[in-house]
Amino acid sequence: MFRVFTCLTAEHDWRLVMLAGLVCFAASIVAVSIFHRAIASRARRRLIWIAIAGAAIGYGIWATHFVAMLAYEPGVQTGYGIALTGLSLAAAMILTSAGFGVAVSYSGRWRAAAGGGIIGAGIASMHYLGMWALEVPGRVTWSPGLVFISIALGMLLGYAALAIALGHKGKWGTFAAALLLTLAIVSHHFTAMGAVQIVPDPTLNNDTLSLSPAFLAVAIAGVALSVLGMSLVGVLADSRLATRTSRFKEIIGQLSIARQQLEGSQRELQEQKLRLDTAINNMVEGVCMFDAEKRLVICNERYARLYRLPPELLRTGTPHTDIIRHRIVNGILKGDTSEGAAEQFVSKLAALPFDAVSSRIDEFADRRLICVTRQPMAGGGWVATHLDVTEQRRSEAKITHMAQHDALTDLPNRVLLRERMEHAIAVTRNGGLDLAVLMLDLDRFKEVNDTLGHPAGDSLLRAVAARLRDCTTETALIARLGGDEFAVIDYVTNPAVEAASLAERIIKALCEPFDLGDHRVTVGTSIGIAIAPRDGDDSDVLMKSADLALYSAKSGGRGAFRFFEPELDELMHARRNLERDMRDAIAGGEFELHYQPFVVATTGEIRGFESLLRWHHPKRGLVMPSEFIPLAEETGLIVPLGEWVLRTACAEAAKWPADLRIAINLSPAQFRSKELVAVVIGALAGSGVAPHRLELEVTETVIMHDSEAVFAALGQLRELGVRVALDDFGTGYSSLSFLQRFPFDKIKIDRSFVNELSSASEEAQHLARAVVRFAVSLGKTTTAEGVETKEQLDILREEGSVETQGYYFSRPMPASSVAKLLRRGARAAIRAA
Repeated sequence: MFRVFTCLTAEHDWRLVMLAGLVCFAASIVAVSIFHRAIASRARRRLIWIAIAGAAIGYGIWATHFVAMLAYEPGVQTGYGIALTGLSLAAAMILTSAGFGVAVSYSGRWRAAAGGGIIGAGIASMHYLGMWALEVPGRVTWSPGLVFISIALGMLLGYAALAIALGHKGKWGTFAAALLLTLAIVSHHFTAMGAVQIVPDPTLNNDTLSLSPAFLAVAIAGVALSVLGMSLVGVLADSRLATRTSRFKEIIGQLSIARQQLEGSQRELQEQKLRLDTAINNMVEGVCMFDAEKRLVICNERYARLYRLPPELLRTGTPHTDIIRHRIVNGILKGDTSEGAAEQFVSKLAALPFDAVSSRIDEFADRRLICVTRQPMAGGGWVATHLDVTEQRRSEAKITHMAQHDALTDLPNRVLLRERMEHAIAVTRNGGLDLAVLMLDLDRFKEVNDTLGHPAGDSLLRAVAARLRDCTTETALIARLGGDEFAVIDYVTNPAVEAASLAERIIKALCEPFDLGDHRVTVGTSIGIAIAPRDGDDSDVLMKSADLALYSAKSGGRGAFRFFEPELDELMHARRNLERDMRDAIAGGEFELHYQPFVVATTGEIRGFESLLRWHHPKRGLVMPSEFIPLAEETGLIVPLGEWVLRTACAEAAKWPADLRIAINLSPAQFRSKELVAVVIGALAGSGVAPHRLELEVTETVIMHDSEAVFAALGQLRELGVRVALDDFGTGYSSLSFLQRFPFDKIKIDRSFVNELSSASEEAQHLARAVVRFAVSLGKTTTAEGVETKEQLDILREEGSVETQGYYFSRPMPASSVAKLLRRGARAAIRAA
């Protein structure tokens, strides 16, 4: 390295060295700038800029070398071969262009290193070709180590210059890259110059340049600076032109986008207008708009068709009065079609407020109803919609009618009845008239509905409604409250006479047979009557009073009417108290079971006991079953009470001999609970009683409530082994049909027939004997209830009755007495009786 320093300080002219460095830096600035321009360009233009950059830096390298060589003073005269000098310039341009091209065209982390290596090779090729062109009177020797170092310095600094140029494209990036490229050229040159040594040889002659080295260096540098300056100016001008072109293109692009947006907005507006027109013209409503001067602005096709407007009335600016006059004069609206009527209608519309929403209903001549709704606009004028609400109003009227009338009979329902009653009561408050409220309940309707089916029941209800209409005046209101309950209200001046007369007409009409097509049935009715304002001035109070009177009429034997009396309210109050006490009795265990034996008619042997419910009230004393059992069935208390009876009776029967049976009566409500079978199974399982020892007694009334469900439940119980008995045989008209549908194990002859066996009437005796004889002939176990005399027992034995039951043998007894009876072998005592 000392050789390099000596060469630089002792063998070079510093003025020319500085000029060479200036030329090299200027060439580097130009080359890096052009290189950045090449990076920003595309395709062919990029190749052109790379070639220009390579030419600029190649010429700069060559000029730097040439000026630096002129600054070199080896102590002998020097000269240059023209061919090799030109070849060195071409090598510099070509290789540096290739280096720039590799750096720009390829991607990856090694592109700067590859390009820098090629540029370093270009610097070395130019220098050593130029040195080869040197002609001196002597011999030239080289230091291989310095030659290698000079080449390495050119490549490394060339790589650094390209790395900066690729990564930083600003002013400072250009400056740094140019500085590194200058160092690559200068360090290579002076290191390489340190590697050369010229040994003079007087025997060799050389033709030197006639011009002074200083002048030649200035000329070369001037030309180089001029060329490089012009290149730099071209680059800057092209860059500015490119910037302006880019801005112009950007402006053109923005204008194009704006034009496209404008065209898009126009298309969207057109599409929106088309959609709006389509929507308006396809609206169900007719739509029109009038300005503050009451002139037409716009309307849709529906509006034009609705009022049959001719084309001249559809023009913008048509006066509102002309359109209204067209509706009246042409008979589109219902009513008078004169000009006077038109003027009157126009005046009516003019009186409507224009600053508030208004709505009205116009009726057309063809009975259509049009709802016109006017909506004011800011600044005056209005928008109106015209909607055909004919079907809507009809539907609303139909819905209102359905909500207020019974679907089966088309009579007013409870809702409309209450509404009319409130109005009628208000009339009675003004005096002069009273209001009669009649509550009706059909007798034996349940039997018809269950035996003949619901279609027959529906036909019967419609026929009843028709007869009620025939029985009443036009002022009366008939309503169906539900099921077989009806109500009739009417004004009366003499309640005792007129209300009673109306009730008698209704009873008479409804007692007549009803022809239902395939069937002819006869029902009756019970009626309760309340009078307003005597019995109350409120609809609820009157309905309650009439209902109490109806309950009293049904309790009195049905087929009659009764007026409300204050005592009925007291009876209902007592009934509610009894219900409350019954609930407390169930919870408090006040009920108990008594047992009455049923015995073999011929021997008197006990076959089992029937359980009978008793209630010992702590204050009322003994409450008869006929008093509390119906109430328990109405209120549903019979369900928990019946379950208690089943469990208690089975538990008691478990203490008896295994050949004795226990008989228990079942209520309709127990079958409706859907839990009867499970309760029976639980009672048997809990007591351990065998199923065949349990006899369940059902009456015809129980079966008629829901025969299918009852027979299904009885079938399940019979499959378990439980015996089923038909109680009160002969009292109903469907007993024979029930015997055909279900295989009962026992038939119990009602006590009314047993009583007639000892009657003074021979006809009654014959009928009773016939019933007993028929029951026995069915081949089932037959039990006769209510045996009270030996005469009755003898007749039953004669007719072949298997079992008997009654006071003649024993009254019902508590469980403790049964236990005593069985312990002392009382079967023989009963047999002796």
